Amino acid sequence: MDPIKDEEVESRKVTLNLQKKKLGINKLLIFDLDETLAHCVRQETPENKPDIHLDIKLANGKVLKAGFNVRPHTYEMLEELNKYYEIAVFTAS
Repeated sequence: MDPIKDEEVESRKVTLNLQKKKLGINKLLIFDLDETLAHCVRQETPENKPDIHLDIKLANGKVLKAGFNVRPHTYEMLEELNKYYEIAVFTAS
């Protein structure tokens, strides 16, 4: 595999304008939602029921019913880290 050229990296950069929300907290933790904090349930079965159901409206107007399982200890981890850091969550999905 060929190395990625600097021009390619530069063309894919994204600039975020995140506003501080918490006074006295100067550090930011960024988590990727998809496959890190949650896992998409591709096919729901009685043995594999999602923790959360979301209706996602697609560009064509159709609604996709998506199911997600939250990774173990995610809520507790975010709650504890929130005491010391500003938390941001993103997804490319």
